[in-house]
Amino acid sequence: MAKSEAAKLRDSFQAALAGAISNMDDAALFALRSELSAIRAVVAGGKDKALAASVDRSLAAVARFHTFASEVKGFVLSRDFSKKASLFDIGSVGVLAVENVLTAERKSLFRLLMSGLSEGLAFAASRQYIYGSTAVLDGLYRTNSAALYDDLWALATEIRGPLDEKTAREVQQGLDGFFKQLAEPGVPVDRRVVAIYQMYGILVLVRGADLLKRLRGS
Repeated sequence: MAKSEAAKLRDSFQAALAGAISNMDDAALFALRSELSAIRAVVAGGKDKALAASVDRSLAAVARFHTFASEVKGFVLSRDFSKKASLFDIGSVGVLAVENVLTAERKSLFRLLMSGLSEGLAFAASRQYIYGSTAVLDGLYRTNSAALYDDLWALATEIRGPLDEKTAREVQQGLDGFFKQLAEPGVPVDRRVVAIYQMYGILVLVRGADLLKRLRGS
């Protein structure tokens, strides 16, 4: 892929990613999927297999998050909540300010995600957005928390590379700590779902930022 072509893809994707940090609603997710689909069409069959794989992983993460978000929105309490500081406002998690995500070195991206774990819990605890059948919400939480846990581990090994035992245990401690806190008996199920929503959004952003680094290096 020519450098000029890569630069155009990078700039349009960066704009879509920045928009998603500010307001990850249906329009932002569609813009991300649109840009990723265009990039995939360009890089398909090319020599840079790592870039193509990164595009596929980013697109898969956006698709899973979009599906989960659509289910969550069935329980949204306020019709105008997207106009407020809300569940969609991933950028309200301080460590995920636009400048932090878009300018971070690749090796720092997973550290941003790990920092977002604790901040995301505090963010979720400060708001109540959703209601509905406890059983349905609990099923939504259990299914997606298991998938998210696997996705976070996959991201850790991709960004950090092969892990020694000490580093693997550090990642394990951070991820397990987040999910154990969510699973505590006193945590309401709606707060659990909000926290998973936030972390899915963060995963999408980190995947996107990783792809952006690869496009810059093309």
